[in-house]
This record gives sequence, C-alpha cells and structure tokens, in this order.
Amino acid sequence: MSIFKPNDKVVCIDDTPIPNFLPPGVSAAFHDFTFPNGGIKEGGIYCILDCISSNDGGDKVYLVGKPVYLNGEEASWCSVRFRKIDHDSDQRQKKVKKKKTALTPKVTHPMSHPVS
Repeated sequence: MSIFKPNDKVVCIDDTPIPNFLPPGVSAAFHDFTFPNGGIKEGGIYCILDCISSNDGGDKVYLVGKPVYLNGEEASWCSVRFRKIDHDSDQRQKKVKKKKTALTPKVTHPMSHPVS
C-alpha cells in the first residue's frame, strides 16, 4: 500500500539531484535526467499526482507539474524525499492562533491618533 494518495500535499525534505531509487543493475548520472518544469526544492510544498507501491526501496511518486525523465522515459520521484502535510493539524494550529488573536486586547497608544 502506498504511503501517499493522489491530491495529498507533501513537503520536500530531500532535494538530492538524482530523483529516484534506480533498479538494481541500472546506473544513471544527473545529466541523464531532465526536469521540464525544474527540480524540487527542500521545504517546497507539492501535490501528489500518483503514488505506486514499489519493492525497490520506496514508493514511486509522481508530482503535479513536476515531471522527471530518465533518458527520455518518464521516471518518478522517490517517496522518502517527502513527508505528508497533516491538513488537520495545520487547521488546528490556525484555529488556536485565531483564538489567541481574538482574545488579545487591542491597545492603542494615545499618540497614535492622527493630528487634525
């Protein structure tokens, strides 16, 4: 079973130049890959297009808008380079911050009013 599913939001934790685990017996260098829309960046947020279970070291991940090709053939990103963004946790943090902001009294300095 894949760790990601289509439309999951992920953050990149490893932007090493060679994007995937290569199958046994296959070797490739960075110049063998092409990135039509650029590579990925550590800390960047991406959307999963597809994720396919693999038994060669990690799931194969395809990102929306970030295709990668190896010697002209579509390749995948390796799933270990990404962590899923917990949308529920993010929403909870936003609600807590919003509550704190609402509870904080608004103090205005007496000299902050415009002079007529």
